[in-house]
Amino acid sequence: MNYLQWLTQETPTKFWHDSAMPEEIDAAIENGALGVTTNPVLTYKTLQAAPEFWQSEVDKIPRSLTPPQRAEALLRMVAVYSAGRFRQIYDQTEGEHGYALGQLDPSICMDSEKMIAQGLRYASWADNISVKTPSIKSALPLVEELASRGIAVCTTLNFSVSQAMAVGEAYTRGRAKALESGIKPKPIFVVQQGGRLDEYLLETVKDNGLSVSPEVVCNAGNAVCKKVYRLFRQRGIPAKVMPAGLRGVHHLTSMAGADIVFSLQARVQKMAIEADPERVCHADEDIPSEIIRELYKIPEFVRAYEEGGLKEEEFITFGVTQKTLSQFLWTGWVPLETYQAEASNRWF
Repeated sequence: MNYLQWLTQETPTKFWHDSAMPEEIDAAIENGALGVTTNPVLTYKTLQAAPEFWQSEVDKIPRSLTPPQRAEALLRMVAVYSAGRFRQIYDQTEGEHGYALGQLDPSICMDSEKMIAQGLRYASWADNISVKTPSIKSALPLVEELASRGIAVCTTLNFSVSQAMAVGEAYTRGRAKALESGIKPKPIFVVQQGGRLDEYLLETVKDNGLSVSPEVVCNAGNAVCKKVYRLFRQRGIPAKVMPAGLRGVHHLTSMAGADIVFSLQARVQKMAIEADPERVCHADEDIPSEIIRELYKIPEFVRAYEEGGLKEEEFITFGVTQKTLSQFLWTGWVPLETYQAEASNRWF
């Protein structure tokens, strides 16, 4: 039994696979993965890395689609395939796990109505599609609406306690509406981007000449994740924390034993298995107070860590949110809009 198998079989902690590569999905399932992330960046990567696997389905996409429609069709193709690979887990867990994530078009994520319309389309693809959205103000009505309809949701780009709590409260409202209507609620997965937050804070520390060591900064993402996990439990918010964007084994071991779901890239899975860390649950251990005091020297950490440190209208303007949202758009969605577009139109 390797570390991941121990973690998922002997503790409440579970993990999903963070890649749309077919052979990596198969390997992750062997190690206990219970779901899969297929965002625009990962969709484009699998099309680039394994074109022969997908080509027959790509050829079926109508030539008349607009670029955004083409991107959505490609995302659907990969998400539906991935959902099929986890359908058995979805059935066995009665909808608690077994989802593939379908991420919304980043260019429309400031328009709640467009997000809801696209989210409903995504949910129609398969019972085990979870609609994925950035955690910004315009997404809060989407979260509430989908939850009220019994549709699974995943919120990404959570870098702060404020974002997570706003999302959790929106989901709780929607879930209550579902129950009142006799609809069985589906889960929400609240992604906490710990590694990305650490990297962002390292950049701000260097740029501002702050006297905070990298060894201290690498605890920031875990500190935020632990606080969100604790607040959800204390307030009875029925949301599942999903740490993602891990950069080191410490991001995994710090939350070991928590009732959470990691989203792990293949390289992180390999890293954890090879490192074979001590099989101890650390989820309820606080980040040492002296480290938190050092982190408070970084204004951007304070904004991320303090509940209310960000207002809802500031979610989208938080530096690391903007940075990552742009990456999703320009390295994922936009390339999908033009993937084989010339080839598909070569007869016109």
